Amino acid sequence: MDFSKLQQRFPLLSPFSGNIVENYVFNFDNGLYEIPKYTITQNELELLQIFSGPIALPNEYDMVWLDYFTGKTDIAPKDIPMHRLLFLHFDKVFSAPTLLRTVFEAFLGKKILLLSLNPQLFIIIDCCESDELLNLTLYLDPLIEDVEAPFKIFVSDVLSDMVMTKERFNWYVQLQHSIWTYTTKHVLTQQDLLVPYITQRFNFEEKNMFIASILKSATSQPDLLYTIKQLIEYEGNITLASKKLFMHRNTLQNRLEKFQQLTQKDIRQFTHRLEVYLAITFLASH
Repeated sequence: MDFSKLQQRFPLLSPFSGNIVENYVFNFDNGLYEIPKYTITQNELELLQIFSGPIALPNEYDMVWLDYFTGKTDIAPKDIPMHRLLFLHFDKVFSAPTLLRTVFEAFLGKKILLLSLNPQLFIIIDCCESDELLNLTLYLDPLIEDVEAPFKIFVSDVLSDMVMTKERFNWYVQLQHSIWTYTTKHVLTQQDLLVPYITQRFNFEEKNMFIASILKSATSQPDLLYTIKQLIEYEGNITLASKKLFMHRNTLQNRLEKFQQLTQKDIRQFTHRLEVYLAITFLASH
């Protein structure tokens, strides 16, 4: 697709102005452009992601790997026995890949492969030499400080087959634009994908039907729902949850009883707890 056709399809397309809150920003032919988010449908977003070019990376070997993962070549440049993919999702456009490489190579203590799909999404291929993997949650804050830009990380499982890695890569890419909508975490593992992934499988009407059937009139009480969600995340432990929420134990118990009266759901039961958690998550995604 050439630029003139892109402009015909998206009349409000313009050079990047720095506003990433209201605009979708992408790289096309080594230039940054933006389109108001409210004018883009989901199908158009996927189309833009297909034709968006990567950030220019200084390492040609990285570009060879990017060609493999994006389907431009069919043969992997090298067979990597054990590895995982780290998807770095920046809050703003990030244009310092050299700094990013330096920081992560120093942090991991080895060379990395660094790919970019758009100005806010970078992927690191981390070669794993042992089963002892660093818990990135513990190091995110100092990494953000060194890179001088806030970002979130999605971490894949350890992989050993390059064909499977290519398949997983493209599946993960499809999820990146939406998985962060459904979680407050800043480091997300593949095991953490269940709730965000299920949430995406439901359309708007299906979510509303599920929310109404589970939460009933409690939907109008966001503070109560927040408390219940926190209690579920603390495995129903009222003593622990009250300390974390800075709330008196009796107050928390009263809120739990009120929630049960409104919904007829007892979160001490596993099935009720799962239903309530999903319903609150669906409500938060609206």
